[in-house]
Amino acid sequence: MNLNQVAKFVLNIGALLLILLPFQSCQRVKETEEPMRRIYLCTDQEIGWWEQKVPCQITGTLGHDTLHYQGVVNYRGGTSSKFYKHSYTLKLSQADTLCGLPKNKSWILNASYIDKTFMRHKLCYDLFRMMGEYNVAPQCQYALVYENNNPKGLYVVMQRLNKKVLDIDKHDSTACIFKEPRIFYVEMPVVETTDGNYHGQTFPEFAVKDASGLVMQFRDFILTASDDDFFRKISDWVDIRNVIDWHLLLLFTNNGDGVLKNFYLYKKNAQTPFRIALWDCDHSFGRDGDNELNMLQVTIDDDRNIMLNRLWKLPWYREAMAKRWTQLRDKGVVSYKTIANMVMYNERFIRPGLAENAGLWPANSKDYFDDNEFDEEVKILLKFAKLSLEAMDKRFQRNVRK
Repeated sequence: MNLNQVAKFVLNIGALLLILLPFQSCQRVKETEEPMRRIYLCTDQEIGWWEQKVPCQITGTLGHDTLHYQGVVNYRGGTSSKFYKHSYTLKLSQADTLCGLPKNKSWILNASYIDKTFMRHKLCYDLFRMMGEYNVAPQCQYALVYENNNPKGLYVVMQRLNKKVLDIDKHDSTACIFKEPRIFYVEMPVVETTDGNYHGQTFPEFAVKDASGLVMQFRDFILTASDDDFFRKISDWVDIRNVIDWHLLLLFTNNGDGVLKNFYLYKKNAQTPFRIALWDCDHSFGRDGDNELNMLQVTIDDDRNIMLNRLWKLPWYREAMAKRWTQLRDKGVVSYKTIANMVMYNERFIRPGLAENAGLWPANSKDYFDDNEFDEEVKILLKFAKLSLEAMDKRFQRNVRK
């Protein structure tokens, strides 16, 4: 069996496990851990930050199969760069599968240092895709990572959101991708850029074509359109189904860090409006982005986002939000059972790497607000899910709970 066949087999088994998990106990899951995936990075040069990419030989293991790649690697991270456990960006010389995930050239090895469950990103991404086929978020797996044979711990292997993953028509002159465009701020922040790419345009290449005029037209529409024009034309600018799902997920997970950033805004072609793709969700499920505990004591301020603020003032949008929440609850897409099953499924792939990770990055580090270990953190995550479901049901006046 070749690697692609193995990958498909693993993914099919994963889908089957999600169906069967309601009939398994947590203890049973712990007894049937999956073989640990491993990624080895081999470089002759010191790895640098951000754009300082260096050549890299990459080896990935999946079960008994091993695959070798050529590519480049660099460290990545914003506020997380202060931690000794670094995240990586990998770019392969050609698109290929990694850890059984669909083929791609660009990958993120997310250190997930501040999230002791290693699940917050993946839970949000998986939920967002489950909400609707029009929602895009990275697919993820787990692997132990080694840099020049030195162990670096457990990582979340993530697709990087590029034109392939976002299904961009690269021949369409209106197609574009922006990472964290600053158009939803009340007052756009002053940010120094070396190349003038203020809105984080990733496609088309900014040096070749500046597409920021289109997102600025969108911002101007939000700010200046009359109430009647906004009501009639907002769906020409953005996929409302996608925005409602994004808004509900921000509220449910209490992801305050995602209201104005940590997302991609993209347009596939001339026939489709802008859509939101999810990115960076460690600020969720009971923890803030700095690891501080937040069990809904402080809730997100979505009014800071000028689009969400104006949409929420429309009665039809509030009704659509409530209707969509009820639909997601009735279908079991968002339920305590669903979250618990996803947690148990992820645990199968995480637990085999926990001991090695803890030996490198102990849970009682000064970087954390408490000394909780993995199992205690999972309990916090599940407790938050139950609290938030109750709060969301109350907000949208849903009486029957699942």
